[in-house]
Amino acid sequence: MRRLPGLLCLVALSFGVLLAQAPDRQDPISARAYEIDFRPLSDVAELIEPLLSEDGMISLRPRLDTLVIEDRQSVLDRIGELIESFDLPPRNVEVKLTLVLGMDQRRSDEELAATRDARRQAPSVDELSREVRGILETLGDFTRWSAYEPLGSLAVVGAEGEQLQVELSAEYRVVFVIEAIQEGSQKIKLSGFTLQRLTRDPEGLPVVEELYSSVPVLTAGRLSVVGAASGADADRALFLMLQAEVR
Repeated sequence: MRRLPGLLCLVALSFGVLLAQAPDRQDPISARAYEIDFRPLSDVAELIEPLLSEDGMISLRPRLDTLVIEDRQSVLDRIGELIESFDLPPRNVEVKLTLVLGMDQRRSDEELAATRDARRQAPSVDELSREVRGILETLGDFTRWSAYEPLGSLAVVGAEGEQLQVELSAEYRVVFVIEAIQEGSQKIKLSGFTLQRLTRDPEGLPVVEELYSSVPVLTAGRLSVVGAASGADADRALFLMLQAEVR
């Protein structure tokens, strides 16, 4: 009878081990192949990697456009749902761009008039959208550039993965790639986004100057603004307003 407590402890210990092993039998490790139709395999692998358990592995089969994933069945089920929602045909995105030149109000009226005369083809401030005019009014409240002249405004439509070149005027253009639309958050990523100025050298050959470069992530429907100037004391600055919508 004295050994009974020890026997009970042994039984209890064995029962605990069985409980610990039970989930493994209920959720065994297996492998599944997922054929990817539209997205790059590397993008899909990057998306699902955080879902893998410590037992998970990913194998890319580029020739077959397939991912082979080894993990718990419950994890594989979640991965399958995520891939289904992500691997979709490229969607169209409309991007509206407005480029504005900001000037120091302290410049002479003659200088401002000369700037306007040089860009008669550009829309006037009154022709800009209410949202853009609101941003310009706000910028004038806390920057030295309180006088504004629109240089160009254009809306373009492109598909995910497509590179676009937007000629805002004879002097300025924007180049970017619609890289991806993030599901749920409606974030639109533009890669290789560059504002360029087009001039000519003394021999008349075209010269492309990059004024601003970034990888903006835009919220669908929300107006964003970026600025570029030679310095904090510059008399002029360029402001580019961006707005993107999924179509």
